[in-house]
Amino acid sequence: MNDTETRLRDYLNAKADTVPDSAHGPGLELDSTGTSTRRRWVPMAVAAAGIAAVLTLAVPYLHGLTKPDQPSVAGLPATGPVSTGAPRIPYTTTVDNNPDNPLDTWWALLHDGGTTVKNPGVKGQVVARTEGGWFVQTGYPDPDKAQVAILSANGKVRPIGPLGGFSPSISPDGQQFAVALSKYGRAENRVAVVDIRSGKEVASLSVKIPNLELVGWNKDGIWMEEHSPDPVAVKLWQPGATEVRTVGTFSAGTLQVTRSTNIVTHITYKGDQSCVTAATLGAKGLETKRQYCFKAPVAAPYVSVSPDGATMTISNIGVAVDIATGKATKMKLPAGTKWFEDGVFEDPDNVIVVDEAGPAQKLFRCAVATGECKQVATAKPDETIRQVQP
Repeated sequence: MNDTETRLRDYLNAKADTVPDSAHGPGLELDSTGTSTRRRWVPMAVAAAGIAAVLTLAVPYLHGLTKPDQPSVAGLPATGPVSTGAPRIPYTTTVDNNPDNPLDTWWALLHDGGTTVKNPGVKGQVVARTEGGWFVQTGYPDPDKAQVAILSANGKVRPIGPLGGFSPSISPDGQQFAVALSKYGRAENRVAVVDIRSGKEVASLSVKIPNLELVGWNKDGIWMEEHSPDPVAVKLWQPGATEVRTVGTFSAGTLQVTRSTNIVTHITYKGDQSCVTAATLGAKGLETKRQYCFKAPVAAPYVSVSPDGATMTISNIGVAVDIATGKATKMKLPAGTKWFEDGVFEDPDNVIVVDEAGPAQKLFRCAVATGECKQVATAKPDETIRQVQP
């Protein structure tokens, strides 16, 4: 996530968890299609400059100065020197103030290996690489026109799935995707599952969840929740089943699902401490495999899990944690690096992170075993980078 408003939102959400339970107040956020109840998509054109100034003052942490409360001990086997080759994951760049690419189109160019694709007019975001090209979400800012599409290397866009579908989640095998069809104020909403190759809807579920949002899809099923400023019940559905399971209650937006592994993570806050918990689904709910706590910097953490479920990275303290042992590796990024968002794993051994410090954003490849980091790409000073799942 490279959206400045998103980072500020997550910081405010983190601080909101320190407010006493007796306190009340309004809490609407912008949704993935522009409606003020969810959080995936945020218009930037008006507020970006002011929020960037706030973040400059409020989030001045440097990775070289941040120390987690738990020791950083490289406990994983080294896999050789870190490559400086081009990223093996896709990423997009947005050119600021480009009249041919208004901010609300979200990206100007897609880069994937030696392939570069210019935005053919899609207002939305690139979600992941998929068969036939790249999986994109379209429709912003009109929620009724939100739809998934496949972008090909020649720039052709193939819309698939129902209109109004948002919050897309790709199946573990990459053959299907799920979207939420939810209207603000409606008590019952729907999850639709679509086959990517044929574009046909193959499964559907109606659920009594207002402001429905999908969290993710792994082998345990499709995880979903109500988008709300309050803690909410997270529910789980395996397509084809008739039962919907309640997993537990969590602060909205703090649970993260990675489709390639059964490891899920959630974030909790207590005073000045942040804790990231890696867990798997058990008979009675989530079963903790590892919890890593640290004194929270101002910026809220983003957590990424490796495709094999062995490692998690925590952005705001710049560490990789071995889930089996709890040993942590400090990422050896240059002093002054600002890593505000999710890292994206190329493979189980290497994660790509965005450094937002300085006049131009940079991409670094970091080995989670040793913490060694090498720069692999640099954006132009007027470009913003957003990483895409492989």
